Parts: sequence; structure tokens; C-alpha cells
Amino acid sequence: MTREKVLGVIPCRLESSRFPGKALAPISGDPLIVHVLRRLSAAQSVDRVVVATDSDEVARIVTSAGGSVAMVTESCSTGTDRVALAAASSSAEIVVNLQGDQPLIEPGDIDRVVALLAEGFDITTMAYGEDDIEGYRSRDVVKVVRSAEGRALYFSRSPIPFLNVPEGGDEQAARASEKRLYLHHVGIYCFRRPALDRFSSFPRGELETRENLEQLRALENGMTIGVVVSDKKTPSVDRPTDVAQVERLLEA
Repeated sequence: MTREKVLGVIPCRLESSRFPGKALAPISGDPLIVHVLRRLSAAQSVDRVVVATDSDEVARIVTSAGGSVAMVTESCSTGTDRVALAAASSSAEIVVNLQGDQPLIEPGDIDRVVALLAEGFDITTMAYGEDDIEGYRSRDVVKVVRSAEGRALYFSRSPIPFLNVPEGGDEQAARASEKRLYLHHVGIYCFRRPALDRFSSFPRGELETRENLEQLRALENGMTIGVVVSDKKTPSVDRPTDVAQVERLLEA
């Protein structure tokens, strides 16, 4: 794609119902937010990175690590709404929203998400194939189904697509017959600037509220989301128990 000014924003707040103070949780010696900052900063397509936060403590840690901060003290219903406020003073034509729980995302995959905008989608994001039955059933894991051309059809915390096991049938055999059980969504969104402005102008809809998934606001309002499928598994940090797994993967 032709070179455009790209701003990367990491929305970060300390309040988390599942993992309070998650952004500052130490992972292999560094706070989680610092790992995410390094990953986004290493993407070749991203010209500048800021962390959008309302926390002085987060701001101090980010600046100590050499990062830039945008203080967003307004109340925001979602991370993308916080990103939109942080990007308001920027002239960037493309804005990448990387959620602050993604310490394993590959910079090259970030570049792929940015490049996919050239195919005409309003928004682009990422997922990876997964066969983990526990994740398939977990509400913490967001699943996505997409069309043949790579457009997101729906995101859910529920197990989608449905695994059709006849009554009394063998679930393991049914799972083995599938190429993959589901696509595990990764918390990254890339917007052209008009699409970000349009997204943030919409009120929260029924689907977004019921699933607590901000990307459904875009689908409810007719916006298109393209999905890059990575061959690397990059689980997020949702709960304290996820830290040990992420540390093992970082060491590997």
C-alpha cells in the first residue's frame, strides 16, 4: 500500500473487573503495558505510538520506558472511544488501536492488519486458528467467523461456529473432522480516519451491549471489518492466571 501517516494508540486504564491493575502486572520483569508498547513500536508501518491513559502511574512507567503518553481523562465506554479522543489532535490518516493485553502480537502481523485496509474495508483486525476446546467454551475468548473473502460476519463470546455433534455422537471425532475449531480474535483494530470518526459517533447498540464487544457497534451500523488470519497463536492477558502462560511463550 502507499505510504500513509499511521498512528498507533494503546488504550490503557487500570480498572479491570477480571484483573485489577493488569497494565502494570510484571511479565518476565517488565510491566505488561511496556511489552505491548514495544510490540507496536516495532511495526514498520506505524510512524508514531502513544499510550492513551487516565492514570498518572501508567504515564510515568510508559515515559520511563521511552514511550509517549496521551492523557485522556474523559469517561469512555470502550477502548476505541479512548483511542478516538487520543487521535483527535493528530493528522494521521490511519489509526491502529492495539489493546493493552496483547504482549505476544508479532509486529509483522500488525503490518499485515494495516496493509489489509488497502482492500477497501472500513476496519481491519486479526485472528488465529485454534482447536482448544476450553477456549472455545470460554466467555473470556472472543471468537470471530468470517466470509470467504475475509470479511467478519460476527464476533461472540459464545462458541461460534457451532460444532454440530448429533445427540449421542462423538464430540472428539466431530472436532477432528474440522480444519480448525474456531478463530480466536486478537485485540487489534485498524481504522482509516473517517471510519474511526464514524465509529465513535455511533451510540452503543444492543449487540455491543449484550456481548460487551465494541467491534459489534461497527457491524450493527453496516461497517465492514476485514480479518487477517495469523499462523501464530498470541493469547491475551485477561486474568492473573494467564501471566505464567504468556511468560512461557515469551521465553520460548
